[in-house]
Amino acid sequence: MLDSAIFWIFAVVSIVAALGAILNRSNIYAALCLIAVFMSIAGFYLLNNADFLAIAQIIIYAVGLTIIMLFAIMFTGDRPMQAKKASQAGKVAYGIVIAYVFALLLRASFVASGTQSAGPNPALQARFAAEGSTAMLGELLFNKYALPFELASILLLAAMIGAIVIAKKRFYESDDALLGEVRLPLDTSSAPPESAIEALRVKREFEQAERVATLKEVASGHGADKTGSPQP
Repeated sequence: MLDSAIFWIFAVVSIVAALGAILNRSNIYAALCLIAVFMSIAGFYLLNNADFLAIAQIIIYAVGLTIIMLFAIMFTGDRPMQAKKASQAGKVAYGIVIAYVFALLLRASFVASGTQSAGPNPALQARFAAEGSTAMLGELLFNKYALPFELASILLLAAMIGAIVIAKKRFYESDDALLGEVRLPLDTSSAPPESAIEALRVKREFEQAERVATLKEVASGHGADKTGSPQP
């Protein structure tokens, strides 16, 4: 009775959180709802005595993957998604697909409840109760399935090295090499001709020379006033 109550609590929480992750327009709130979904799935694993899967679900999905998503959202900015109005035909198509998938799930659940499956092996069940699922799974991974386990680790290592190579920074010995990478082609069709630039330069030099001459005349006039004024 208690297991059934806990199961339905996890089921309601997972469904509500999944709807919140889909329907929420804020990316951060959607990611938080996704954490609740993953935690509910871990609760399902615990109810089925799969403690290793429950801990892996929490560490990998509920903590690791969701934290990475939150960091990505914080670095890129949490912008609410714009609501797009679907056409009437699109709504009908979505409803038909959802109803069909839901009917398939109901049919599969009824078929599974009507079939009788063989009971577990008594020796295996006794060992499972004594050692737990984690010990038995570890023994299988490092004995019978050691080669596929190591191949999966090599594949993940190759993916990590590829991500580092793509995202690494490039350092240059000089500024010219850096500018050579980022220099953009300039459109010089709208630039003024060289004659106009030379005329403007000559005009500015002439104005500067006139300004200097005027300052010299003012300075010489002040000097003459000082020397030619009568003494008291």
